[in-house]
Amino acid sequence: MQMLHVSPKDIGTALRTIRKEKGLSQKELGQRIGLDQKKVSLIENGNPNVRVDSLFRLFSALELGIILQPKALPKPSNQNDW
Repeated sequence: MQMLHVSPKDIGTALRTIRKEKGLSQKELGQRIGLDQKKVSLIENGNPNVRVDSLFRLFSALELGIILQPKALPKPSNQNDW
């Protein structure tokens, strides 16, 4: 299922949920990708100062992919409404 995540906190929450669904502890996940448990915790708690390569390693370990798409543009308002 595709979900839209728009902030580091959203991404962290999603990663935590998926990690738990896979039955992994933060320590186990970190060991798989060469990060310590504290770094995994920071990512799951929405720390915005995370290296992109760390995120990609987490995505890979959790068998996740990324889809980039433009944001939906707001519908133009009817400028004739006075």
